[in-house]
Amino acid sequence: MTAISRIEIPIPFPIKSVNCYFIEDSIPTLIDAGFCSAEGLDAVEPALKKAGYRLSDIKRILLTHGHLDHVGLAGKIAAISGAEAFIHPLDRDKCIWDIRENQEKRMAPFLRFFKEAGLPDAVIRDISHRMSDRFDRFFPGDFDVKYITGHETFFFDDFTLKVICCPGHTPGSVCFFDRKNGRLFSGDHLLQNITSNPVVDVESQDKNNGYRSLSSYLKSLEMIAAMEVKEVLPGHGAPFSNSRERVAEIIGHHRIRRQEVLDAFSDRGEMTLFMVSQKLFPKVRGWDIFLGLSETHGHLEVLKDECLISSLKVGDQRFYRLSY
Repeated sequence: MTAISRIEIPIPFPIKSVNCYFIEDSIPTLIDAGFCSAEGLDAVEPALKKAGYRLSDIKRILLTHGHLDHVGLAGKIAAISGAEAFIHPLDRDKCIWDIRENQEKRMAPFLRFFKEAGLPDAVIRDISHRMSDRFDRFFPGDFDVKYITGHETFFFDDFTLKVICCPGHTPGSVCFFDRKNGRLFSGDHLLQNITSNPVVDVESQDKNNGYRSLSSYLKSLEMIAAMEVKEVLPGHGAPFSNSRERVAEIIGHHRIRRQEVLDAFSDRGEMTLFMVSQKLFPKVRGWDIFLGLSETHGHLEVLKDECLISSLKVGDQRFYRLSY
């Protein structure tokens, strides 16, 4: 049976580490590529050596989504080995781009989003500084990728991996499913001890493409719950087996959060996204403010679709209120 090694790579965020998976095969393959740092590379190389391989042996890199802790080392490993890297096109530009030429352009939609959300100028300056620092220190730069769209099957010596599109955490999130053995490489779509954030896709808001992060995420969870998954190999934490129970827990969490969003309006009239988020997450600081905004925004979108919340943009800011 094909050996699969989980490689834990340290990351400078509260979650502490991210997983990539090495599949020993006639086409040696990585599922995700960890974090772009010297420590990250130092974690991957000895794990491969223990299995009898080198970085130069990697021939295929399958990326679950475009966040920097999962894509980080893909370009460097591909440059060393000539490996092909695969990602969904909607996540191609999450962190695969030339920082020097595009940083100001990439910041612009975030700044508009923060203004519309009603963040104070001092908070916007702080988050913008943190974003710029991340861009400078952690983004891996530009490299070549091939696209996967959800119809592909990747072949291994004794099993196959089917691409399963699971939008929600990001628009282009995918899982890789080994139907024969019931194994699901879930990226950040399904985690055992963390409720994955349905991150607002700030860039696509300008395109008005109708994408809804939270509603997409919940639909994707229900799709996974209907599959015969025996083992989940997640992007963070140890593998686990209770996928349907975990999906039910996450859906239950969001059901409670939905009511908390509605309750936030009980003693207020109109509120900005930031005001609602602060009622839900009063202790968040720094970059976590954006994550709080993302979850709150997702629920407000769902409630607007249900005609329970309405919104109106006044100047640069958007205000929300109950519709009943």
